[in-house]
Amino acid sequence: MLRIQFTVEDLASTRLVPEPAPILETKLAAIGLHRGIGAPWGERWRHRALTAFPRSAEPLRELVPGFALTVSPSSLVDDFDAWREASASLGPHHRQAEMRLWYGSGGVPPLIRSGSQGDLDAERVFLRAMRSAFTAVVKPYWDDVRANHHAELIRQGRLIASQGIGSMLTTAIAGSRWCGDWLLIDTPYERTVRLGGRGLALTPVAFWSGPPLIGGFPDRPVVLAYAAPATLSIRVGSQSDPLAAILGSTRAAVLRLLATDHTTGDVARDLGVSAATASEHTSALRAARLITSRRDGKTVVHRVAELGRELIEVNR
Repeated sequence: MLRIQFTVEDLASTRLVPEPAPILETKLAAIGLHRGIGAPWGERWRHRALTAFPRSAEPLRELVPGFALTVSPSSLVDDFDAWREASASLGPHHRQAEMRLWYGSGGVPPLIRSGSQGDLDAERVFLRAMRSAFTAVVKPYWDDVRANHHAELIRQGRLIASQGIGSMLTTAIAGSRWCGDWLLIDTPYERTVRLGGRGLALTPVAFWSGPPLIGGFPDRPVVLAYAAPATLSIRVGSQSDPLAAILGSTRAAVLRLLATDHTTGDVARDLGVSAATASEHTSALRAARLITSRRDGKTVVHRVAELGRELIEVNR
């Protein structure tokens, strides 16, 4: 579980990052190439990205397995030139903290260590690899990434206006709830973060479908990145998810999600829709014999049926 303690000052300064971050999305895309992405479009993107992955980005293949699932504040800058300048301006203490946010407690690879110690050739190799990876496997989808990011900001902004920032946080971050001044988030890892007045910067990320990722420096706002709702799809190839043309984008996302068992509440939370909307879509899919549903205590569990599985297979 991830536990985040807020003060009044933290709540007052909590904000949504206004634009998607190229460096952060490239790091997550590189991890996605290595591990896969659970989004409905993930495998189609990964197949194309592996083919398009350039030779100039090859150093990342050795680095990615060591990437820590954390977020560095410096990765939120607007472009690669700004990232290089921000990294160069870091003092020794912040530079070590930056390395920990990229590589955790594991060993820092020689290429990165050399770059962080002033080896300009090593720094150029890493920067060129990241920039090349962005150009090849992220930039072709950047219009969708930006459009989805802005759609999510609008959605969360409306929640803040109608229900307050506390409700926005529990809606944006799946599996989260308040307990006093602590925000508790269901995650496979254990971590406690006391903001202590630093505030929180939230950003939805496209190339990630796992639990929220967090990181920060002692004297700067903590950054929390969370997977954008699956309904905010990315077009791969000449069109979006082919199932969307048949079922609609949300219903197609529901069907793909139900490749594994999910309750109605799970569907609502994972796709960022209301419980009523999730129930409406699962009812329609069940009526079309694309999914099956069974009661488990007080909840209803849904799973794709054979007909739905065949529909998914022919529309990958």
